[in-house]
Amino acid sequence: MSLAVTACGGDKASAKAEESETEAETEAEAEGLSTEGEDETELESSETTYANLTDYDESIAVTEQSSVGDESPYYGIMYASVLDINGNQGDSNTVYTFKDKKDPENAWSVTGLEIADIEADLVTGNDVVILFHGDIVKDAEELEFIAVLPDGNYSLKQAEGTTLSNTMSVFALETSDNNTIEFIKDNCKMDEDAMKSDSGDKIKVYYADGGELGNFPLRIVKQ
Repeated sequence: MSLAVTACGGDKASAKAEESETEAETEAEAEGLSTEGEDETELESSETTYANLTDYDESIAVTEQSSVGDESPYYGIMYASVLDINGNQGDSNTVYTFKDKKDPENAWSVTGLEIADIEADLVTGNDVVILFHGDIVKDAEELEFIAVLPDGNYSLKQAEGTTLSNTMSVFALETSDNNTIEFIKDNCKMDEDAMKSDSGDKIKVYYADGGELGNFPLRIVKQ
């Protein structure tokens, strides 16, 4: 199959242009945030910082208010498979091509340098989960891959509280209801000085909960 979209400057898929009007209507219909608890919520829809923009072929996409300051406001989860690998895994110049399992006519080709974090074993044919930043429907050329994770079921959530620890690879957050959540660092976007100390920083984390596979941040906001 031909590569309809690339993350580093290729042509946009024509099919995406045809979907633009439908996606705009979906955005207008987004509703309020459904909470699972006071400090930890699954992002289904929102009137606060993040909102459910679109159910993109069963992948989840969310948006944040412009006040957070990112150039592109969309974050989400893509369930994909490794279509091709041109080079050696671990080499920053290796080109990886991923096929969206929910939209098999489209694929993304990126180098290892353009992926912030690779947690999965990348082998042709393997299923993976990709955390992304960018408008996957209307501006796919600017799509950024935050992390490539092992295949599994992930859900977007948010939590806020105070950091208990902050090491090179993980950090832990204590919420106001005394729950402790541990996160795997994946080079996600974060506010300046959001976690400047070993502990005691007040933050809000938007993340992908993979159950036993771990929690992977998409965005960290200083409180």
